Amino acid sequence: MTLRPRGLLALLVGAALLTGCGGASASGTESGSATETVSLRVSGGIAGVQRGIDVSPGGEVFVTGRGGARESADPLSPAESEELDTLVAAVDFDDLPSRSVSESSMDRFEYRLQYGGHTLVTDKSEDLGPVDDLISHLNSCMQKRG
Repeated sequence: MTLRPRGLLALLVGAALLTGCGGASASGTESGSATETVSLRVSGGIAGVQRGIDVSPGGEVFVTGRGGARESADPLSPAESEELDTLVAAVDFDDLPSRSVSESSMDRFEYRLQYGGHTLVTDKSEDLGPVDDLISHLNSCMQKRG
């Protein structure tokens, strides 16, 4: 089967339009997946905990342990990755405060979440909706790997 120039042009335009459908959305994600590294640092508590996790858009995972060493870890499972993408897409990073910490509490953990040029420090004393779910998921992924 040979394509005439018009048929080839129509095929190329159709392919270009379909490819364009997977572009960036208003939430800063591309086709529902995180387009930048998502990082979580957990510190504080009575024991002085300090640990962290970084998940790159390509699925690489790095865990930072108590000693401060940053090491490569097992990549996210498909289910963990899908959950991360869903949770990142649910957070409106532009509307987040930079700090949500109760100044009256002591020995609480502080969670530093970073994504897309935004940083939030929270002790989870206030309900931040989807942010809390994202922090819990990243914390769970970190604990499985470290």
